Amino acid sequence: MLQLVHVQKSYKQHKVIDDLSFTIQRGEIVGFIGPNGAGKSTTVSMIATLVRPDSGEILFHGEDIVKHPNRIRRCLGFVPQDIALYESLTGYDNLRFWAEAYHVESKFVKERIEKICEMIDFNDDLLKKKVKEYSGGMKRRLNIGVALLHQPELVILDEPTVGIDIQSRKQILNAIQLLRKEGTTIIYIGHYMEEVSNLCDRVIMMSHGKCILDAALPDALTVNNKTFTLEELYENLNCN
Repeated sequence: MLQLVHVQKSYKQHKVIDDLSFTIQRGEIVGFIGPNGAGKSTTVSMIATLVRPDSGEILFHGEDIVKHPNRIRRCLGFVPQDIALYESLTGYDNLRFWAEAYHVESKFVKERIEKICEMIDFNDDLLKKKVKEYSGGMKRRLNIGVALLHQPELVILDEPTVGIDIQSRKQILNAIQLLRKEGTTIIYIGHYMEEVSNLCDRVIMMSHGKCILDAALPDALTVNNKTFTLEELYENLNCN
C-alpha cells in the first residue's frame, strides 16, 4: 500500500532522513518510535506531502506521490502534534467546515458527524461550545475526529496522547481500536512504549534518520530466545 524507497532529506548540511526504506501493508497499525530528532515527524510529513524528499520514492498503491500528491491527499487523515482547529468556532461548526473542506457529500455530512462524535465521545453540549473553551484533551479528540470525517484509507497520528487527561487518552485509544476493526491503515508515532506495544502490529524504530528496526510485534521483542519489553529493546538498541 505505502512504500518508501531509499528516501533522503537534508536541511542545509544536516541529513535528517538517511536512505530510509520500508513498506506498510493495508490494514496494518505501524508504530514509529525513536528519540526526538530521529526523523519520525519529517518522515510522516513527507508521506503527507507537506515536505518533499531530496531523493528516493514514496509510493502509494504504486504511484509516486511526489509527482502526484493528490493521489494520497484524498485518502489521508493526518493528525499532527499541533491542533488544527478554529478556536472561535464551535466544535460542531469545525466539523461542518472540515467536512466541506474534505468534500464529504452533503447528504452524508450529518451521518459522518454523528459517527465521529460517537467515536470520540462528544455529546451535543460539547459540540455547542467554542473550541477555545475546551480542555487540551477535548481539542485533541476533536482534532482526530476532523481528520476522520472523509473516511481516510490511511491515518497518521503524531503523538496523539501526549499531555492529555486520562479520560481523553482512553477515548483516543478506543477510537484507534475502532479504526483497526474497520481495516484502516494507521501510522502511530508515540513515546509511550506500552501504548505502542498494545496497539501496533509492527514497530519501526528510527535513530539519526535511519531505520534501525522494522519488525512485527511481538516478534520484535524476542532476541536470541530472550524476551524484552519494548522499552528495554529501545534502550538496548541505543536509541537514547
